[in-house]
Amino acid sequence: MGIYSIVLAVVMLLSMLSTFALVLFSRRGSNTLEILISVCVMLSNIGYFLLSCSRNLQEAVLANSLSYLGGVFLPLLIVYVLIDYSDSKIPMWFSISMLLINIVIFLSTMLTDRLPFFYSSIKFIPGDPSHLIKEPGTIYYIRYIVLAVEVGLAAFFTILTYLGKRSASFRIMMIYAGSLLGVLLVYLARYIFSMKYDLIPFFYLICTLLLDYVVARSTIYNVNLSVQEKIDELSAYGYLVFDRKFRFVGSNSASEKFFPEIKNVRIDSKIIAKDYALKDLLKWVVKTATEAAEEKKTQGKYKKAITINDKNPSERRFLETEMSFIHFGLENHVSGYLVEITDITEQHNMIETMSWKGESLKREVEKQTKKAKSMQMSTILGMAAMIESRDNSTGGHINRTSECVALFVNRLRQLDDYNMSESYWDAVINAAPLHDLGKITVDDAILRKPSGLTEDEYEQMRKHAENGAKIMSKVLEDVDDKEFVNVATNVAHYHHEKYNGTGYPDRLRGENIPFEARIMALADVFDALASHRYYKEPMSYDEAFEILRQELGHHFDPHLGRIFISLKKEIIILYESFENTDYAR
Repeated sequence: MGIYSIVLAVVMLLSMLSTFALVLFSRRGSNTLEILISVCVMLSNIGYFLLSCSRNLQEAVLANSLSYLGGVFLPLLIVYVLIDYSDSKIPMWFSISMLLINIVIFLSTMLTDRLPFFYSSIKFIPGDPSHLIKEPGTIYYIRYIVLAVEVGLAAFFTILTYLGKRSASFRIMMIYAGSLLGVLLVYLARYIFSMKYDLIPFFYLICTLLLDYVVARSTIYNVNLSVQEKIDELSAYGYLVFDRKFRFVGSNSASEKFFPEIKNVRIDSKIIAKDYALKDLLKWVVKTATEAAEEKKTQGKYKKAITINDKNPSERRFLETEMSFIHFGLENHVSGYLVEITDITEQHNMIETMSWKGESLKREVEKQTKKAKSMQMSTILGMAAMIESRDNSTGGHINRTSECVALFVNRLRQLDDYNMSESYWDAVINAAPLHDLGKITVDDAILRKPSGLTEDEYEQMRKHAENGAKIMSKVLEDVDDKEFVNVATNVAHYHHEKYNGTGYPDRLRGENIPFEARIMALADVFDALASHRYYKEPMSYDEAFEILRQELGHHFDPHLGRIFISLKKEIIILYESFENTDYAR
C-alpha cells in the first residue's frame, strides 16, 4: 500500500469518526438529511480508498461506484437541506423524479464494466494509486445536466432565504451552498490541471467537519430545543398514546406526574390501573373510541373532565382530557389513540373563587358533609382492619377481596347486562372492605380459635352477618348518601346467602338476594378457597375456579358467576401482585 492510499485510509477513518459524532449530535440537534450527507461522504471516502488499492477491474469498478455516492447524491441532499432551511416546498413529483434519476445514474456507475451507459469504455491501471481510465458515456453527460439543475436550485433557495426568511441562519446556508460549490471547483481543477491524485476525499472530510460544527452550534443555540426541554420539565400538558388495541405505547413526564402508575407500565401491554381516576380515564377511552369507530366518527376530538387525588384537597388536581385518533396510511386507517391531558386546576380554582357567595356556601356545606362522611368511613375501615387483625385465619382477606371486587365491578361496568348507575358501582366497590364488619361482635375465643368450631360456636360466628348490618345502619344513619348506606348494609348482611336458598342468615333465594351481595359472595368464597387458613393450605387457582364453576346456580348467581370466571387471568395476575406483601394469600 502506497503513501497516497495510507493518507486516504486516514481520511476515511476521520470521516467515519465525524459521522459517528454527528449521530451522537442527532439525539439533540441534527436531522435525518444532515446524517445522510455525512454517511454519503463517509461511504464515498471509503470508495476512494478502496479504488486506490484495487487489484483488478472488478474491485476498481465497485470502489469507483461507491466513491460516486457523494458525487451523485450529495448535491441533491444539500438541495433538500436548503429547501428545509428556507421553509419552502417543491412538488412531490419533481422531488421523486430527481431522486429516481440520481438512482439510475448511480446504478449505471455500478455496471460500467457490463453496460456502456455511464462510461463507454474503461481500463484498469494498477499502481500507487490504482485508477481507471474512463471514456464518458451518455449518462455521464446527463449527470452534468442534473447537476446543473441541482446547483441552480441550491442557489435559488439560498437567495430566497436571504431575501425573505429572517429566522434561518444565512451563514449556515452559505456553508452548505459553499460546500457544493467547492466540490464542483475541486472536480474542475483536477481535470483542468490533470492532477495525478484526487483531492475530493480531502475536501469531503473538510465538509463533514464543517457539518459537525454546524450541527454542534445549532444544538447549543437551538432555541426550540431549549424551550422544548423546559416545557417538558414544567409542562402542565400530558400525553398518553395507545395502539388500536388499547395497548400502552408511550407517555411524557407530565402524564406520569398525574398518574404515577404509568411509570411502571410495559410498552405494548394494557394498563391494569389501581388508581380510580386512571381506571375511569382508560374505561372512557376504550368506550369512546369503540363507539366513534362504529359510527365512523374518527376525525373528531372527545373531551372528559377528571379529578385526581380527590381525597386529598391540598393535592387535588382538575384535569381536562382530550382523545383523538391517530391515522396512518393512504386509506387513513386508525392506528392508535392520543390522549392529551391538560391541568386546569388554576382555572377551576379561579372560577370557584369568582362564584357568588351562595354557591361558595353550598360548596362549603358539601365539603363539610364529605369530610364527615370521610371521617365516618375512616372509622368504619379502621374497625374492619381491627377485625382482620383479631381474626388470625384470614390474613389480608379484606384487601384481597376489595381489590377483587373492584376488578369484577369494573368489568360489569363495561357490559350491557346490568343497567346500574356509576354511583351504584362506586358504592359496591367502597362497601366491599366492610363486608365482615359484624365480626366485631364475635368473641375473641371463637374468632381466634385455631381448631374447628363447635355447633354453638359456629352459630355465634354466623350471627356476624346480621350484626354487621345493624352496626352499619347505626354508624351510617347520618350519612346523606343513602344509596351507599343501603349497598353497604346489604353487603354485610347477605354476602353468605346462597342462590339455592341454603345460605344464611335469612335463607334468601335467587334474585331475592341483593345484587351487591351476590357480587361480594363470589369474591369472598374465591379468596377463602385460594388462600391459607388455619385448617387448610391454599388451593390452586384452577381448583378454586373449578369449584366456583360447579357451584353456579347452587351457591352463586350463574350469570354473575360466569362473568367472574371469565376474569380468571386478570384475577390470578391481581393475586400474584400480592406476593411478597402483607396481603399474600
